[in-house]
Amino acid sequence: MSAESKDNKVLEMDVRHGRNVKSYSYEEALDMTVISSLKGHGKYNKGLLFACFMLIIAMSIDIYGVGIIVTVASCDLGLNLQQVGILSSMPFAGIIVMSYPWGYLSDTRGRKLVLMWAMSGSFISAVISSLAPNWKVLAAMRFLSSAFSSAAESATYALLGECCNASTRTRYMLLMTSALMLTPTLYYVWAYLIVKLNFTIYIMGIVYRPWRLLTLVMALPLGIGALLLWYFSESPKFLANVGRFDEAVLVLKRIYNVNGGESEKYIVKKIHLEEGSKENLDKVTLRSLWEQIAPLFKPPLLKRTLLLYYLTFVVYIANNSFAIILPSIFNVFFTSYASRGSGSSFCELFADGSSNDATPVSSNVTAYTVYAGCVHGLSFFLLNMLISQCARRPKVLTITILIIAAIAAIFIDVTGEAISGLFLFYIFLTTAMVFGVVSSYFVTLYPTSYRGMVACLGMMVARMSAFGGTNAVSALVGVACRTTMQAAAGLVVSGAIAAYFLPPDSEQIM
Repeated sequence: MSAESKDNKVLEMDVRHGRNVKSYSYEEALDMTVISSLKGHGKYNKGLLFACFMLIIAMSIDIYGVGIIVTVASCDLGLNLQQVGILSSMPFAGIIVMSYPWGYLSDTRGRKLVLMWAMSGSFISAVISSLAPNWKVLAAMRFLSSAFSSAAESATYALLGECCNASTRTRYMLLMTSALMLTPTLYYVWAYLIVKLNFTIYIMGIVYRPWRLLTLVMALPLGIGALLLWYFSESPKFLANVGRFDEAVLVLKRIYNVNGGESEKYIVKKIHLEEGSKENLDKVTLRSLWEQIAPLFKPPLLKRTLLLYYLTFVVYIANNSFAIILPSIFNVFFTSYASRGSGSSFCELFADGSSNDATPVSSNVTAYTVYAGCVHGLSFFLLNMLISQCARRPKVLTITILIIAAIAAIFIDVTGEAISGLFLFYIFLTTAMVFGVVSSYFVTLYPTSYRGMVACLGMMVARMSAFGGTNAVSALVGVACRTTMQAAAGLVVSGAIAAYFLPPDSEQIM
């Protein structure tokens, strides 16, 4: 909006009161919900950040935690390697199937509404999976659970981004990514503590052992996240976008009140969206589905859509392909290192360990694997918190992280020493830090009407790449580890080149 248009706010007639009232832009109205002394961090905003943080943790545990569940349940369910692979890929399959529907529903029915239903459904499915009588039922329930919980990765960013002002928005998006970094620590510790228990309970023909309790405990954050959402309102920007302006103003007034202001002192009575609004979204038709997705692949959005989707493809295939099998990677590394010592490189240890055809069982989860997982989660959580302080330079941040990660991947096996190789592997995994930056671009570079859709389709791209990447890495890293890491490095460099074409950090974005 130009300075002139800001100074001359649109005047509309309030028929009920018979007087002219100012119509504020949404961003102006949102800025007024936070008392100036709070510097953009009101109680409502921080509370919503915590709720969304919990939702991302719950989703991440639900999706990535399946790796540890499969590892500790293998013996009890009598899994072979092929079945382990199928179970490990179920979360990605669920996300691929449901990404488009969640994006459509988020943009047409509401961010909060989608999250409430999705997280509740995921919680129920995850709880049922803890009672699965065989691996096929477990696979089906994990598919459903991840299909529901996948809504969180896009709708939470949209809900949070539309309820906090421009001065804190990108920082909050990066803090959300910290939740992804924290989750490995949680489920590694839970697994270590619970799997050590020794009990067998027979329930309706099901042998209830520690891995089932672990699965139940890992489902709890899904239910907690759904409950936390009850306190918060629907995104006021979504309400305004679908023509429910009066409701949007009431939500903004509530935010102002929770942030410490007095409701009667909130001067905003009318708001408008600079990009306009879309009404009459009640009917779901093929035309409405097409109209929701088509603008993303037409000018002027086409270029940024292709750019962001390629960047999404790169960072997720580079990171998630390894992250989903990280417990196995750590397990193989430390088992092989214990037998061969320091005379081997990272890839030599992994090749030796992966040549073992034995099916992983719960007793194979070593203490060092748990320690490595905790270090991975906590260090990345702290690093992401630090990086969030550079939130105003997302483009520079993205390019820097990707270049450093690519260099690390090149030298992982060059050092000829295992521990230094593991350290460089940790650095390579920092590609995960780009997740939050990409998600913030999905919020800031697109009109309100398409944010949920573009983010959900982005997650479909991410999980399809991770689904293929996981199978490729599993097949190749044991026999061609160095080549695999160098190929990953080249892919990450291409992502850094793509990031060069992102909008300048100094440029005002939507």
